Amino acid sequence: MGTKEKEQKTLNGIQSAVLLLLIVAAVAVCIRFKVGGPMIGLFFSWLIIYVFCIVLKIDYEHVKEGAFDALKVVLPTMTILMAIGVLIGTWMASGTIPTIIVYGLKSINPAFLLTFTLIFTAVLSLVTGTSYGSAGSAGVAMMAIGNAMGINPGMVAGAVICGAMFGDKLSPFSDTTNLAPAVAGAKLGDHIKSMLWTTLPPMIISIIFFTIVGIQQTGGGYDPGDLNIYIDYLQGAFHIGWTTLIPAILIIALLMFRVGAFEALGIGAIAGALVAIFVQGVDVRSILKVCYDGFTSDTDIAVLKSILNRGGMASMLQYVAIITFAVGMGGMLDRLGVLNNILSIFIKRINSDGSLVLATLLTGYVTSIVSCSSPMSHVLTGRLMQPLFKERGVAPRILSRCLEDSGTLAGPMIPWHGYGIYMAGTLGVTWAQYIGFVPLLWLTPVFSILYGFTGISIKHVNDEKK
Repeated sequence: MGTKEKEQKTLNGIQSAVLLLLIVAAVAVCIRFKVGGPMIGLFFSWLIIYVFCIVLKIDYEHVKEGAFDALKVVLPTMTILMAIGVLIGTWMASGTIPTIIVYGLKSINPAFLLTFTLIFTAVLSLVTGTSYGSAGSAGVAMMAIGNAMGINPGMVAGAVICGAMFGDKLSPFSDTTNLAPAVAGAKLGDHIKSMLWTTLPPMIISIIFFTIVGIQQTGGGYDPGDLNIYIDYLQGAFHIGWTTLIPAILIIALLMFRVGAFEALGIGAIAGALVAIFVQGVDVRSILKVCYDGFTSDTDIAVLKSILNRGGMASMLQYVAIITFAVGMGGMLDRLGVLNNILSIFIKRINSDGSLVLATLLTGYVTSIVSCSSPMSHVLTGRLMQPLFKERGVAPRILSRCLEDSGTLAGPMIPWHGYGIYMAGTLGVTWAQYIGFVPLLWLTPVFSILYGFTGISIKHVNDEKK
């Protein structure tokens, strides 16, 4: 098999550039005409690649295998998305989310909701090791509370994403936190300590940012009377009490005991369905319909309608389609040699530790943009950059840190990336709404580059031996 792959024809630099331009144009046109977002454009990308293979006499079957190999990596993400859709629907019907909204509106000061959301999701992700789980449980609830308070949903989503990614990035239980040092050849403990340098300062800045923005958001136009209307309606439409919080408590416990994200979310969804049946009086047929189509409220209050009418497996199908075509495209581009052609541009310009760090971060962003998968980005970038780090004697923990500073945090910043699609679909916002409110994601690579050129926190193999 290895011999066969070596003999496969790949694209040169010019051919790679033309192919990428055509794909970008196809996606841009579909977005411009507001036809299915990037999904239809990404669908056409497969056909564009097929035409290239036919014209240039490249084995398309071999290239297509790259798509299916890449999709194996993100299958867990797609199943988690489906589980999230079902969970949101059943948690609405069970009164779990309405109960959290009522308690949140009564107890959380709107001025500090963003700060609370950031810290809460960060701690939850740090303890459980999953940004998916914290965004899909606590994140959804905080979005609903924020909407009821009239706070910009993009800001709330930004706080959720920053908190979830911070905890996930530093948690020893996270898959990416374990994968990055494994690829780079670093120890897990050294990897986490190294990441504190680039992650803690942006987190502190993020806390200050969301505190200031939160106070400004509630400075004018905030009417506490509206909240009482929302609370009264929810208390009249649902049985509100600690019983309805059982699904939320259960899912947090499952995640803390290292139960897989899909399994924990699935069990949480079933628990929500049971509470809906036995506490809210929903019949079995209706709850099954909610699992697929989502929850529908009969309220005439516009704000509550936008909050409650959500969920269902069907609501996630478009996001699964985008991930399928985007990640598959990335796998095919890798087989065609497009990634290597792009990455060779960065490698030629490495002449210092700072340029090495910068090139690694850029490579991480490029592999993330093309592969649409954090694990694939770590593997591709780590495989390419590890020899260069050894050549300069830079410690593996710096490489593993760079993999996370770019490959992990790049996800929500790319609208067709698995992370970006997951966050937008789960939190009920668009990429454009939240991208300006994720300071942690923007600032972490800035600190990483700053340290690279100043030498701060940059360890060398000789230093470690001493």
